[in-house]
Amino acid sequence: MARKYPVILLVRNDKMGDLILSIPAISWLRKNLPNAKLVWLVKKELRDLAILCHHVDDVIYDDSFRSIMSKINAYQFDIALTFFSTFRIGYLINKAKIPIRLAPKTKLAQFFYNHKIVQKRSRSQKPEYEYNTELVSELFNILQIQDIIDIDKPPYIKLDDIKNNQIKREFTKKYQIDNEKKIIFIHPGTGGSSNTLSIEDYSKICIGLRRFDNYNFIIHHSVDDERVANNLISKLPKNISVTKISPTKDKIEMVKNISVCDLFISGSTGPLHIAGALNKKTVGFYPSKKSSTSLRWQTINDFDKRLDFEDIGKARGVITIELNKAILEIQKHMDKLEIV
Repeated sequence: MARKYPVILLVRNDKMGDLILSIPAISWLRKNLPNAKLVWLVKKELRDLAILCHHVDDVIYDDSFRSIMSKINAYQFDIALTFFSTFRIGYLINKAKIPIRLAPKTKLAQFFYNHKIVQKRSRSQKPEYEYNTELVSELFNILQIQDIIDIDKPPYIKLDDIKNNQIKREFTKKYQIDNEKKIIFIHPGTGGSSNTLSIEDYSKICIGLRRFDNYNFIIHHSVDDERVANNLISKLPKNISVTKISPTKDKIEMVKNISVCDLFISGSTGPLHIAGALNKKTVGFYPSKKSSTSLRWQTINDFDKRLDFEDIGKARGVITIELNKAILEIQKHMDKLEIV
């Protein structure tokens, strides 16, 4: 390689959750190649979110074929590491004549890469973030890197303590909520991803948890899911402290909002993965479909901060769980002392 330190293109240009689950791999890469230049290619609307990953030097976004080619050629990359490739991305990277091109060995896209590994992610035999770190491990082998430093622990998205305190003060003032009560975010939407619980079941979870403590419930939702949020609020009794968040398309503002919560409850969505990356306590609901299991799509917070439930299949179109048992487990999860 002509340059002393490589310039590396990282590609994860699909959904929010997928982007978040590639951060541990990028963090590990940075730790072992501290002087490399890392440039991340992401979906256009997720560029601001990707910038929060302080391990990368630059973020470029996916737009027109001509524009991406221009961006890629400008960097003269030595390496392209594609965490999950489409035919189009594989073609672009090959056309750019990047010397080392690494990706999972999958479908037709694999023919554009000169280094690839068999993963068969649809079998869901390990977490998605581990599939991503496998690719980084393979790159270390290719580059013959010795004495590899261990992967970082959570959190993978960090807001400094001063900002955290300021954000919480501003949040509680804006929504007029009691600072002394714990804050639980409920995200009832799907964001077009996997199914989630019915609105009725989300309301029963709030009612059940209210019996244990007078929590602040914040209904978190996207701009497109306001009707869903309103529907949930309409089903909650007046003795429950509940507030609907002001939805935002600003991804950094969304991260700041989620950083305020003590617990985030949701189906397998991008916001759930953001909560995980912030190392918040999470409760996730997952379908029983093989490619969408709780093992594969687990969040990247500490193990003791995760609580997951899989669909028991009692209804079509929504996830069903043993609700009374789940409420007790969620309350125990809420009360559990954190391991420091």
